[in-house]
Formats: sequence, C-alpha cells, structure tokens
Amino acid sequence: MRCMLCGTANREDANKCKQCGSDLTKESKPFSSIRSTPAPTILVTNSPDNNKGGSGRKTEYLVPESDADNMSSPVTPRETAGNNSARKTQYIPPDAAAALAPQATTKPKLVGFLVSYTWNVSGDAFKIYEGKNSFGSSSAVDSPVPADRAMSSEHFVVMVRGGRIKVRDLTTTNATTVDGVEIWGDSADASHGSKIKAGDTEFILALIP
Repeated sequence: MRCMLCGTANREDANKCKQCGSDLTKESKPFSSIRSTPAPTILVTNSPDNNKGGSGRKTEYLVPESDADNMSSPVTPRETAGNNSARKTQYIPPDAAAALAPQATTKPKLVGFLVSYTWNVSGDAFKIYEGKNSFGSSSAVDSPVPADRAMSSEHFVVMVRGGRIKVRDLTTTNATTVDGVEIWGDSADASHGSKIKAGDTEFILALIP
C-alpha cells in the first residue's frame, strides 16, 4: 500500500506509514497549495451553451477536488502539478461576453510619409495620416524633430482631407517653404514629391498609391 501523503510503499496489511506515520486505514489526500478560491478566469470557448441558449462564452476555474464536490455545475477531474484538482465550467451570457471582448480601436488611415535625409544619411520617415499631422522640435507634436534648433516647437502641420493635402505654417520665426514658396502663417497645397523645408530640415512628401 502506498502512502498518499509521502508516497512511501508499505505492506498491504500496514495501518500506518513507516516513513511519515500517517494513518493508512483512512483515505488521505496529498497536501495541496490550491485554496478554495478559484484560479483566475480563462476564456476558453465562444461556442453556444445548449443548457443556457445563445452564443455566450464559457469560463473555466481550477479548484481543489474536495471543493468541486460542492459545486452545482459539472466538473471534470484533472491532475495538475501532482495535486488532485477539478475544472469547473461557468457560462457567461452573450451580453457579458461582449463586454469582456477586446474593443477594436479605430485609427486614422495612413496615407504617406514625410522623408528627410537632413539628420540621418539613411533617412528618417515620418508617418502622415488622414487628418492633422503636426511637426516641430517639441515632443508635444505628432512628429518631433528635436535635432533641428532652427525649427519652432510647433512649426507646421500637414492637413489631409478627401485626397487633398495642405501644408500650413504655424506663424513660425523661420517660416515654412513648400516647393520653393515661403509661407508664413499661411497654407499651400502639396502633392506627391513636394519638397517642404522647416528650419534646417528638408522633407519630401511620399504618398501611398
């Protein structure tokens, strides 16, 4: 007979374990560090629950087998880390499952890049999205260029609306140049291949077809 506590093999007619002295006449269970509190919930399926109806989710809890005896929902015995434990399945209604599902985030569409070789011979690419894109030497703008001390903290913005692109100077000290035309506190149209200069930094507008 094998002791359930220490695993020592004993004679079949033995009453106590020769190693730890535990009573072999009663069913003993090995020490378990798992408490009656369920383990964190794990979402395991999104299939319909025939008993509840609908297409909600199911969750599984890993609990001690002794506690599983008192549970109203079915459990399946399972050996985990050398301890007798059981798995309990709990149904989550469709409305609650929807609340737990990750919410998709909507981002503006990426339409192109401003590419510059002024500070990096390999090139720096700044993403241009649908809507407003701000540039400057400050970290508060969408695309900062901290290396350029001649660039204002908020120097210019690239506005993208319905396929039309405008570059607007933010009334800076050194103005902004678009395709050789200097603008100050004003805006100018831009297109694929347009050259923009702000401070000492030169950019080329590259649009995604």
